[in-house]
Amino acid sequence: MEPVTIGEEPLEERRRRRRAGDPRITPEGRELLLRMTAGDLMDEFQAALDADAAADPALGGGHDTDDDLD
Repeated sequence: MEPVTIGEEPLEERRRRRRAGDPRITPEGRELLLRMTAGDLMDEFQAALDADAAADPALGGGHDTDDDLD
């Protein structure tokens, strides 16, 4: 095996993890994520995301100041 430089080591570690999948997600969690993003919970999940985006000024939602009320 060739020696790896310090900069290449984190890159190779990220590649290894990406190929292996995220071990922190359980099979049950993976199933729930699939249901939320592409299954029967998709509409409910999208509605929750839309509500968060509409309420959060950092995401372009509600305004805390009246800067644009000229």
